Amino acid sequence: MDNLLLAQLPSIWEQFARVGTVLGYILRYSPYWGPPVLAVTFWHVWLRYVRARFISEQKHILLEIRLPQEMRKSPAAMQAVLDGLCLRSGESTFVDRLWLGKVRTWYSFELVSIEGQVHMYVWVRAQFRKTVERSFYAHYPDAELIEVEDYTTKINYSLEKYDSFGSDFTLAAPIGVPIRCYIDFKLDLTTAKEEEKVDPMSHLFEYLGSVGKGEHIWIQILARAHKKEDLTFGFIRNRKSYIDYAREEVSRIRSNPEERIIFPDGNTGKTLSDQQIKRVQAINRIGLSSNHWDVGIRGIYIAEREHFDGTNIPGLMALWQPFGSPGFNSVVPNGSRWQPAFNYPWQDFNGIRENKKKVQIIDAYRLRSWFHPPYEFRNFMLTSEELATLFHIPGSVAKTPTMQRISSTRAQAPANIPR
Repeated sequence: MDNLLLAQLPSIWEQFARVGTVLGYILRYSPYWGPPVLAVTFWHVWLRYVRARFISEQKHILLEIRLPQEMRKSPAAMQAVLDGLCLRSGESTFVDRLWLGKVRTWYSFELVSIEGQVHMYVWVRAQFRKTVERSFYAHYPDAELIEVEDYTTKINYSLEKYDSFGSDFTLAAPIGVPIRCYIDFKLDLTTAKEEEKVDPMSHLFEYLGSVGKGEHIWIQILARAHKKEDLTFGFIRNRKSYIDYAREEVSRIRSNPEERIIFPDGNTGKTLSDQQIKRVQAINRIGLSSNHWDVGIRGIYIAEREHFDGTNIPGLMALWQPFGSPGFNSVVPNGSRWQPAFNYPWQDFNGIRENKKKVQIIDAYRLRSWFHPPYEFRNFMLTSEELATLFHIPGSVAKTPTMQRISSTRAQAPANIPR
């Protein structure tokens, strides 16, 4: 055995010598590759620092939307509100972006159940409060926007007292394929009677209102105005716009017809199926004629341990199912992010990794973090029409008892009153 080992020593030494030669070349040429690597590393660290500093300096507020007793506005009103909030300003020059770390504002549109009491909120940068109020009151004059304390701070989350389940959501089909919008549900028809309308948000509000004492459901739709990013001084990777994705999807569909046809002369061919035609029409109607948003969606079910009900988890995961349909896109859970599969005990000893994920998703929710660190994730894109479908002030068709509505309308002085 010793003789065999001795015989192997020269070849082993030769391998070490080769490694040493490679390391020597790396060190010898480090003056050439070192500065670019250090420069790129510094650049990314610098951008992360200045943006974090800028974001930390901004004050944010939470506005509760208080609903009137009667609401006969269609979701088109919310689409108009969103179009008024689609702001791309604040990072126009390379000095703003790269030296001052400015980033365009983002919003968090939130649907919340606090022990069965349903609330709607808008989280916004304080300097844009008047912009939000103007947009809402212009289209919902009977609603009220009231600044309130952040409900997420009222729960001092600890694993000993609470249990939770959370998930982010993404699109099932490629960006550019729209979800079912309020027009597809015929909610844009003002002539329809309230009792005849089918608003998919009614399902959502019923779910929120179904939880009881000690239980909470938090849903946030984070959105910022989408803008095409080019490879400029900011070393920003090229990113396609929503319209680019939509046009690519239309081209892909048209180049892959699915339905087989027989011509009068007996020859066969293919044409677009009814579902493909429906999808192309939806893309052309929605995707190419509306403002576009970068979007991230997150949902959490949190409850005191003695009140935690696991049967509420499937409802959270299926929250957005009514907004999808064959031929359309759909919003589905991104389960791999916060619920990694631990199939064997040694993968997650004593539940340490799972508990860490539970704490992290609640922290990400509280910070409303998605587009920038500390919790930066890849977003998807929606149009204002799609976003208004997912978040709008419901009409009287939503009869959830635990949804509070104000008893009277906002009184306003006549515009022509003398001063």
